[in-house]
Amino acid sequence: MKWYENVVHVCMGVQPGERVLLITDQALAKEQDQLAKTIEAIGPAELRRWTLPEQERPLKVAPPELLEAARTFDVGIQFLGATTTAEQPYRLSLVQATSEGDRMRFGFGLNIDQAIFDHELMADYHEVANITNRLHDFLQDRSDVHITSPLGTNLEFSIKGRIIATDPGIVRTPGFGNLPSGECYVAPLENSANGLLVIDKSFPGILIKKPIHLTFEHGRVVEVSGGKEAKQLLAIIADGEKQPNGAGCRTIAEWGIGTNPYARITGNVMTDEKVMGTIHIAIGHNAMPPYNGQNLAPIHLDGVMGNPTVTVDGELMIDNGKYLV
Repeated sequence: MKWYENVVHVCMGVQPGERVLLITDQALAKEQDQLAKTIEAIGPAELRRWTLPEQERPLKVAPPELLEAARTFDVGIQFLGATTTAEQPYRLSLVQATSEGDRMRFGFGLNIDQAIFDHELMADYHEVANITNRLHDFLQDRSDVHITSPLGTNLEFSIKGRIIATDPGIVRTPGFGNLPSGECYVAPLENSANGLLVIDKSFPGILIKKPIHLTFEHGRVVEVSGGKEAKQLLAIIADGEKQPNGAGCRTIAEWGIGTNPYARITGNVMTDEKVMGTIHIAIGHNAMPPYNGQNLAPIHLDGVMGNPTVTVDGELMIDNGKYLV
């Protein structure tokens, strides 16, 4: 099975008679053709293709016709070969429209290269879904989370009352999911995080050599330290704080657990946060499904760390990166 067949048939489950929205940038024009031929062979009612106009990038919002398609079509697939945090508002506008319509199942991948097509998008997503769903079941109706690591992480927060979300790679219900997939995640209570978080793998666009230390108080990052990587992160946060809802850039947004055995640490959050044996903590926006949080921000930044030990309501869930459920 080719990667595009895996995406269309296994991940998205495109069916005859469905309306499908297919988006790429110019860098992935060939891949758009491969996906389109696979979709057309199924017999969709409509296949609408769109390529991001390079001269207008970074886009700040999707055009009205795409937003309407996100509200009314059955399936959406978007792969971008190159994008940055400056284009997050465009991507969030599509996610918001998908949520408003509550009809389309939307899978998307960012900064996708040939290695991702060859590795993460060739995963056995039935295996990924099995791992993801086991973690989901364990976390249902839980409250207190405590995370430590050999590098000094000692962070506590609450997930009481929050919906446990999954990104198993098999998308059959309305909403959005990542491609490649493989995580179980939740939005912690926004004012609940306290302690030290040490990120040693990556933030979006930052492959970390010297770990970044983030100190949380009452849910917000109050101090960031480290090397040049910490300065890069602070610059992204500072830029976000100048934008509408910028005050939310430092608030905890997500705790996620990687569930894809085929994923690699590359510096691309699309692969890094899926790696088995890692967790990620995000700051920024989460006021949308499937996070269902309450924090508004112009950015959402996932920090990936390795070798976590996680206790939930006093019960050991992950021991130095080994899953016990």
